[in-house]
Amino acid sequence: MKKILFILGITTCLASQAQAGLIEGVLAYQYKQYPTAFAEFNYLANEGDPAANYYLGKLYQEGLGAPQNEARAFSLFQAADSGYYFPATAELGKMLLNGSAQVPPDPKKAIALLKKATHAGESDAAFMLGQAYAFGTNVEPNLNYAYGYYLLSALSGNMKAQYALAKLYLEGRGVPQDYTEALKWMTRSANQGYVLAQIELADIYMANQRLKNAAKAYSWYSIIAAYNIDEIGRRAKEKRDALEEGLDTKVLAAQQTSVRSWKPIPAEESVSSKEKEETQIPQIPGFNDAQSLQDLLISEGYLPQNGKKYGITTKMVDEAIAYQNADELVRKIDAIGHKGKTTAYGYLGDLYKTRLADLTEAFNWYKKGAEAGDSYAEYQLAKMYCEGQGISQPDAASCYAWLKIAQKEQNPILNGLIQNALNLVEQSATKEELDAGRELMKTLEKSPEEKTEKKANILNFF
Repeated sequence: MKKILFILGITTCLASQAQAGLIEGVLAYQYKQYPTAFAEFNYLANEGDPAANYYLGKLYQEGLGAPQNEARAFSLFQAADSGYYFPATAELGKMLLNGSAQVPPDPKKAIALLKKATHAGESDAAFMLGQAYAFGTNVEPNLNYAYGYYLLSALSGNMKAQYALAKLYLEGRGVPQDYTEALKWMTRSANQGYVLAQIELADIYMANQRLKNAAKAYSWYSIIAAYNIDEIGRRAKEKRDALEEGLDTKVLAAQQTSVRSWKPIPAEESVSSKEKEETQIPQIPGFNDAQSLQDLLISEGYLPQNGKKYGITTKMVDEAIAYQNADELVRKIDAIGHKGKTTAYGYLGDLYKTRLADLTEAFNWYKKGAEAGDSYAEYQLAKMYCEGQGISQPDAASCYAWLKIAQKEQNPILNGLIQNALNLVEQSATKEELDAGRELMKTLEKSPEEKTEKKANILNFF
């Protein structure tokens, strides 16, 4: 049987294996040693490394270690995006949404890029989408959409999104007014050190008749004054001093002790894992509905997913590529898969297919997910059998068998793609290949109780 391409937008993995110079460049960037960072990233970018292209783009974008050049930054972000580096996808979306003298705005393309980056776990992209829909930035304003994107970003720990979400609850815009939720999200943002949230929180506790609490207001004004030496800090100090006279001595001492021990918390600690897992993201048309996800799968060839829920960060992937060692990624995914969350295998298959550029390993992990009963992995495995990816040659019988198995799950996202694929296979394969596929399907099928987890609804991935 010849190779069957049954999905549009087949991707080709061209990512190069960066050397450890990437890590050195990132460290130089973080420590503001920009000329050193530029030299490292420039060399690796010329070698085609997507992460280096992204960081080099940031240097040009901000004029750090190189002349500011937005057009050059945009070009480098495009190169990084083509290598599946999603921070660059988010940057492209931001640039195209707002536009500039060197980069004309393209709202339609910007929204598509920001959505893709958001699916892949870029919280800044989700926040930008929230801002766009909240304020009508080159899109029709929609507070329901804004709320959904803010919530998605806030759950990831984005302090600006947490602040924006709190404001919606405080003002009752797009959601029913809810002071409890407003204070929860405002406090999370403030505890990360976001000064706008700290000021808002202090002012609420000082002046809001319903929520007035002089002791808490004193604490937040004290923190603002301690961490800001500009006009913001001066005003906070004045308000703190005015409150001090009216506080009980013991209460005042307790607040001062609390303030001295306060320090900003990391973003990843601002929301518990349990809350992240249990919070239901509202369905946003054009983003996480079945048709939109299917369109994304058609255009990209896979579903960008947030690896953080599996314990995988962008930094971990960068280091795996730089050191050419993915053992830590594999260990984490295998551990979580053995605990029953077998959708992780499909995610790792996607990762090998894209950034890690190893189709053989992609095939192996899709196969592991498929054998565990995940319909997304079943579909991707069938696709690789049909196209001969990760294996020596196309295998029509295996392709047909896995498509039929995936079809039985009636997944709302995959249904149309599976049926289209089956039609193409049935037209292209021989009778002998199809008969072999039916026999193989009987061997591969397992009863529901033998599955290690229930079939995942991809709508819940996000």
